[in-house]
Amino acid sequence: MESLFDVVVIGGGPAGASAAVWLKMLGFRPLVVEARSQLGGLQTINPYANEWIVTSPFATGSTVADAIRRSVVDEHGIATWLDSRVLSITGTDGAFVTRVQSGAQGREAVSKKVVLASGVRASAGGLHAAARILIGPGSNVAATDFAGLKVAILGGGDNAAENYEYVKAHGAAVVHLYARTLHARAELLRKLAPADVHLGDYRVDEKTRRVNGSQYDLLLVLYGWAPNIEYAAGLGIAMDTHGHVVTDPRTGEATVRGVFAAGELAGRMHPCCVTAMADGVVVATAIQQQLERALVTRMVATLHRLAGAAATAAPWSSRGHPAD
Repeated sequence: MESLFDVVVIGGGPAGASAAVWLKMLGFRPLVVEARSQLGGLQTINPYANEWIVTSPFATGSTVADAIRRSVVDEHGIATWLDSRVLSITGTDGAFVTRVQSGAQGREAVSKKVVLASGVRASAGGLHAAARILIGPGSNVAATDFAGLKVAILGGGDNAAENYEYVKAHGAAVVHLYARTLHARAELLRKLAPADVHLGDYRVDEKTRRVNGSQYDLLLVLYGWAPNIEYAAGLGIAMDTHGHVVTDPRTGEATVRGVFAAGELAGRMHPCCVTAMADGVVVATAIQQQLERALVTRMVATLHRLAGAAATAAPWSSRGHPAD
């Protein structure tokens, strides 16, 4: 049936796509459910080259996203539901029901296992995206003309420090960075001008774009990332203090048997394309072991049952041969 699958994979980014491709090549029937209109996850909004990926250092996010689509759809023909928002997942090991909203249409998929790979979204910290308030890094930053602007960057991590350098290099007249603490890499911190950095608590008025009373032309909010996991509340899986799914690091399985998490949703030490794809491989092979073990158990039980039935139906002589 169209709604029956071995595994439903929530999210078509590097982690989910990797898991789906491996599952298909291992002989199973996966379904990928993606909220966006295209596969690729955060790579769809990454206009920059992935310099950290040694196999494709010049590939931009859009190139990576297109490669994911070609692999999942064109090469492997994996069932994919795009523009599909997951409403809920219910069930226990062996019988999960994923309810999805696709436009005005409601759909359901039934599966033996579930992989949560819906990734993260940029944290807004209570602020709201607007023409002059940018939330998160990516294509929204690349599409902005910073020439002559007075810009406030909010946040103290790698993204904040990297975009400080980017905004200055693209013609901003003033760039100030506001952070309660700095936790970016040392190589990035060295590039910050001390006079541009304001440490400690600060107040933001988004209506007037003022930070600690100073007026800015544009606010760039880089408060890190928040997991996309609201739809899985009914599963009862354990989360850490940051809202990431708690998993067995050897298998990617969550605290509910049959539920797996991969990629940034699982809160890995360094989330990126490479670690996400590796996570997908790990969960796919763990699922293979569980499903094949269950299949072997059923086959052995069937053989025992058939052997018992045959023995009952064919009485044996005292010499150990079937009676004539």
